[in-house]
Amino acid sequence: MANLEVKDLAKSYNGKTKVLKDISFSVKNGDLVSILGPSGCGKTTTLRIIAGLIPATDGQVLVDGEDVGKVPVYKRNFGMVFQSYALFPHMTVFNNVAFGLKMKKMSKSDIQKRVDQILKITGLSKLASRYPKELSGGQQQRVSLARALVVNPQLLLMDEPLSNLDAKLRIKMRSEIRELQQKLKMTVLFVTHDQRECFAISDKVLIMKDGKIDQYDTPENIFHHPSSEYVARFIGYDNFINVDEIINDRQIKSKDLVFLTDENNIQAKVLTIRPENILINSEENPSNNLIDGTITSLEYLGQSFKYKVSTSLGYFTVEESRKSMRSSGDKVQLYLPSKHLHPLSR
Repeated sequence: MANLEVKDLAKSYNGKTKVLKDISFSVKNGDLVSILGPSGCGKTTTLRIIAGLIPATDGQVLVDGEDVGKVPVYKRNFGMVFQSYALFPHMTVFNNVAFGLKMKKMSKSDIQKRVDQILKITGLSKLASRYPKELSGGQQQRVSLARALVVNPQLLLMDEPLSNLDAKLRIKMRSEIRELQQKLKMTVLFVTHDQRECFAISDKVLIMKDGKIDQYDTPENIFHHPSSEYVARFIGYDNFINVDEIINDRQIKSKDLVFLTDENNIQAKVLTIRPENILINSEENPSNNLIDGTITSLEYLGQSFKYKVSTSLGYFTVEESRKSMRSSGDKVQLYLPSKHLHPLSR
């Protein structure tokens, strides 16, 4: 597998419509990096330029230090897995997987050996003689993955590979992809719009907005330290407090309430906190970061309850794990622990 480096990548159409602007990032050998973002943010365009399917307007794509910008797509030793599977319906599983090796004009014995090996790794050995129409969606996606892996690619590119699967199968398949990626030490670029999916399997996550990179970091750092309100909202932060006054490096004021944070908030425009980090009627007896409110609606989530709470600062979403459910109309006091209250500059 290989190291990937993208430098100052840009793409525009007709010299006017800019869909990518100054995209720069690197992927270490053996890492799985997800590109995350909503539809139209440029994530698939980035992947397609790296694959060689469309040309960049500017910038470089380097693999192990070599600029592959002018290398035709068929000469780039990359594997690709698409949302649509793209299997040949008239070919068996074996022949679908073997297709790339036949194009490389490998000997029949080498093809047999390599395909058998990949079918075993991907759990498809017993399905080798079946046709795509005889397979489930998960099995078809596994065949698509095996076909990409059989050529021993330097880089594996995956474009929304799980979006056609149901929720339960998506979870199963993403675990299989991660396990296989780590077993084979593959370098993978994985495009998705699903935050949970990419956080579960990635070494690093690249979040895009309007053709630019908004944050590129480990899942843990993004989850606990989003760089902007956009990133925070995208990964599930529901609660935001507008900053009216910065009292000092650790204190801000919103309306008549003062909040303390553990992070330097000298440039803060807004504070945010995840629903599960807010405490209701805390037993810690804090002297700050308290808001009085009233529960206006509730949801049962299985292992927790989600409440919508009306306060003087607007509505807050709170998720609480407890055996008994609170009721709509209950008066409550919310405690926002300073270690979970993050300042954002927008």
